[in-house]
Amino acid sequence: MLEGCVNHLIHRDYTVMGGEVHLDIYDDRLTLTSPGGMYSGQMVQDVPVEDISSLRRNPVLADVMAQLDYIEKRGSGLKKICNATKELETYKEGRDPVFRSSVSQFMTVIYSMEYVEGTTEKTTEKTTEKTTEKILSLISENPNVTTDELARLCGLTPDGVYYHTKRLRDKGVLIREGGRKEGHWVVVKKSF
Repeated sequence: MLEGCVNHLIHRDYTVMGGEVHLDIYDDRLTLTSPGGMYSGQMVQDVPVEDISSLRRNPVLADVMAQLDYIEKRGSGLKKICNATKELETYKEGRDPVFRSSVSQFMTVIYSMEYVEGTTEKTTEKTTEKTTEKILSLISENPNVTTDELARLCGLTPDGVYYHTKRLRDKGVLIREGGRKEGHWVVVKKSF
């Protein structure tokens, strides 16, 4: 992914005012998009990766990145991304990186090798259920436990604890009696 980010920073068109490199993360992939198509005017999807010649839109920036050891050699970024993907222990056929360009933008799509269709929602539900059970157990043991203590004990942020306790309060499982500092928790019912 570092290679992809560096590639997009080096090759983006800095004359596009207000343009920026975007990194979008999804369950099954991440997408990098930057302003400016191929410097040669070609469409990257029309040329085999091994035949793409490197024309440097920003040679000074490329030299700086090379001196900082963010790139090995010029002109190998796309090939390096493809080769690194194939070298992964978890590599799966059909999840190779995809490169697309238009006149105005360049996009790199890197797929997750671990993603399994339909599991994210189930995994999220199970994780939420386990976290909720842990919070209820800790509150049952100590009704005076603070949000910060719950966060530390559950490996969450205070905002994460607030999210889970609010869900429990909304479902009528948990109530807070008294103020934030002087109050305590009451588990109304064990199941939700």
